[in-house]
Amino acid sequence: MTRRSQRSSKTTSKTQRATVGGLSGIAIIIIVLIAQYVLGIDVLKTEEGDKGPVIESGSGEVASIEGGIDGGWYQLYFTQPINTQNESLFAGAPLENALVNALDGAQQTIDAALFEMNSQPVTDALIRAHERGVQVRFVTDGEHGLESPDTTIDQLEDADIPVVSDDGRGGFMHDKFIVIDGLYVWTGSTNITHNGIYNNNNNAILIRSSRLAANFSAEFEELFSGEFGKTSPNTIANPSVNIEGTQIETIFESEGNAPARLVELINQAHSVRFMAFSLTRDDLIQPLLTRAQNGQLDLKGIVEASSRQFVKDLFCAGLDMRQDGNPDVFHHKVFIIDESIVVMGSFNFSARAADDNDENLLIIHNTDIASAYLDEFNRRWAEAQAVSDADMGC
Repeated sequence: MTRRSQRSSKTTSKTQRATVGGLSGIAIIIIVLIAQYVLGIDVLKTEEGDKGPVIESGSGEVASIEGGIDGGWYQLYFTQPINTQNESLFAGAPLENALVNALDGAQQTIDAALFEMNSQPVTDALIRAHERGVQVRFVTDGEHGLESPDTTIDQLEDADIPVVSDDGRGGFMHDKFIVIDGLYVWTGSTNITHNGIYNNNNNAILIRSSRLAANFSAEFEELFSGEFGKTSPNTIANPSVNIEGTQIETIFESEGNAPARLVELINQAHSVRFMAFSLTRDDLIQPLLTRAQNGQLDLKGIVEASSRQFVKDLFCAGLDMRQDGNPDVFHHKVFIIDESIVVMGSFNFSARAADDNDENLLIIHNTDIASAYLDEFNRRWAEAQAVSDADMGC
């Protein structure tokens, strides 16, 4: 299950230390844990610092930051594809920089479950953390993580960081999450690779909540102990958490039942916008189609061009559908419901994701976050392309 490379470490970096969201120190962590677990509230706040212009919103103030928005207890990022294979240009992306800064701020633990990785800055940050005494552990996919020819995971093994894979079991260890100090969760659709960060359309969010982190920490422990796929336990300590008025639901697959929850949300929705690398499940497509045709649902969707055939029924029904305009990969896995709920994470809307893979999914009830995702939808819609009935084979 665990593989160690015999190659010597190729990476040495000067140790750096930065705070995540302005917090540092074990004393603060202890105080926060007491407040959150005894009082049952999330009390972590962001220090005032250099932020962008304030964006007026329905639920308070969020600040514009490079590549996304800062809502205090969360920071949300979207990739800005440059569509290149020139490695000298794989540097400086706001999303990648944000993850490096978060890792450099780790004080005690980093648990990363990543489908694949070849980002050198992130790899360096994980090794720096290990060198300064942070417990770093890593879980990945056997085929696409460990065995990828351009992986940097071997550098973690060379640095004596424990790495566990699913050993090519059939389904994918497709998770994309990192838990830092039991307080912070990083997740989204973004693979920590050159293509994921610099060429594909993706999203990622850093959330500060010990109760949310507890969910992901428990899932990581299952993976690290070798429990993968639908046979792993479906126990979540905090299936719904409330952070400063925002409800966040957590679902892990394939032991959970994400499609059923999505169908509930679709059937209750007045409007849906979706961005999908893969949408192949008929139990999701049919309620979208039926309710949109009946005038019950305001629907628009963008799909990855290579998978448009799977939503042929939506295109051929004359609904507002487009194929993406990215010459590389449109990798979002997002539903935006009633301009107030966002479904996001590693979960593709496919049978394999629900039945075989290891996946993570958040359902975030927050109008500011939904607004940011709608802005991303509109940017992608503007560059997306309509498809004729003839091209769809209607």
